[in-house]
Amino acid sequence: YVQADCGNTNGVSDSLGPISLTTACGVAIAPYFNNFDLGVPNCWTQATTDDFDWTLDANGTGSFGTGPSDDITGGGNYMYIETSSPTAQGDSAILNTVSIDMSNLINPQLRFYSHMYGATTGELSVWITDASGIANQVFVKNGDQGDQWNEELVMLSNYSGVVQFTILGIRGSSYTGDLAIDNFEVREGPTCP
Repeated sequence: YVQADCGNTNGVSDSLGPISLTTACGVAIAPYFNNFDLGVPNCWTQATTDDFDWTLDANGTGSFGTGPSDDITGGGNYMYIETSSPTAQGDSAILNTVSIDMSNLINPQLRFYSHMYGATTGELSVWITDASGIANQVFVKNGDQGDQWNEELVMLSNYSGVVQFTILGIRGSSYTGDLAIDNFEVREGPTCP
């Protein structure tokens, strides 16, 4: 509901509403870090054109023999895809980050942790979209990588300014293919290999 303040002696106007308002998302400034411990960050969005969604979780997924049992640091949250029914082989889940301004970084680097454990683990990929509006794949990994969190490092020296990342999970052939991400970070990378 909205009211106008008519000044000290005139009081306020009648209420008008209810009115639905949405605040536009701003641009995050790098270095940027998100560990999901406070939930899904504002302005991260699930795609509406995919087959299922990423899920915020802690303490293990709902399937046996797949997925992480905890986040990378222990006791926190992570994002994952649950590959049990009703999902089917090849179904995709797409998660979009907030826009991130990398102008402050000399050697921008994407760093995150992946957990890809299970006999039928599918694909995890990350795409970047810059001012050109064209999405480019900067990371891809397929299959079972073991029951541990793996550090993923991607140099982004070909990109600058404001970018957005798209995280794509693709279901493998069965339910033993949960995959997860944690500690998503855009930071200053090393100056030498």
